[in-house]
Amino acid sequence: MFESLKMKKRSIILDTDIGPDCDDVGALAVLFSYAKEYNTDILGVCNCTSNVYGSATVDALKEFCNAPDFKIGMYSKPGFVSYEAPRVKYSQYVAEAYSKKYNDGTLEILPHVSFYRSLLADAEDDGVVVVTIGMFNTFADFLRSGPDKYSELSGLELAAKKIHAVVSMAAILPEGREFNVVTDYPSAKFCFENCPVPMYLSDFHIGAPVLTGYSPEEAAKHPHNPIVESYQLYTKGFVREGFNCTFDLTAVQFAFEGEGELYSLTAPGRLEFYNADPEQFEADATRYVEDENGKIYFMIKTASDEDIAKSIQARMDEYVL
Repeated sequence: MFESLKMKKRSIILDTDIGPDCDDVGALAVLFSYAKEYNTDILGVCNCTSNVYGSATVDALKEFCNAPDFKIGMYSKPGFVSYEAPRVKYSQYVAEAYSKKYNDGTLEILPHVSFYRSLLADAEDDGVVVVTIGMFNTFADFLRSGPDKYSELSGLELAAKKIHAVVSMAAILPEGREFNVVTDYPSAKFCFENCPVPMYLSDFHIGAPVLTGYSPEEAAKHPHNPIVESYQLYTKGFVREGFNCTFDLTAVQFAFEGEGELYSLTAPGRLEFYNADPEQFEADATRYVEDENGKIYFMIKTASDEDIAKSIQARMDEYVL
């Protein structure tokens, strides 16, 4: 059974592809809001891309939102989802405008495997919820890792001992191709097939129709706010400028809320990988198959898109001064 973070006190680790898409910024604001309300320890935030602007944006938001200190990790290999401008237009701006440590060269960033192993080695047994809102490269590398100076346990053993559950924004119910999976589908496949604890997925359809953000008119009332500015920079030219889908934010919300007024869960199952188009794609699409022995569950909305948007927007608004 998944015990939400408001039901039982545990620590949290967030793994994010922050940088190109601004919903990761909203997800951090939601994380800080919930963590403050429920006195949840944020052990760390890992940037699963090779884009250092994303890591600096995490630091900037931590400082701006006055969040308690936590470790920042980053994928240690170059070239992974490491976009150039304008794809990183908001994260480069936020890093340079708001992260003092990035600008003076004192920002400490842990390599991703060391990040996971050091934090989990010191954590309580069954004491951590991991939320992934990006690709699975960093978490998969951790699961594949062997004993080291932090722990004599393998990554799989450490995960089984320390992690209560994984909540992820990933995949499509019942089947299809989704960005966080296809970008590094071997890593996603390894996690889905080998993760020793249950995985709860917020699929594409959960967050796609739920819009949050700030209109240009509202944004003008809140200058010098990295959350508002991130949404404005990323969505410039969108039909609804200032607003974005809440893909990542719903995963963070579920980690704290669990089942109840907003969400329920499917039966347990597993994910099969298949080739959606033999002439064009590799076997990077997923299909949910109900299986009583499976460890994968998909979230189902029990509230309207409007009510979910209001709930999430209220969390974000706590930091719009």
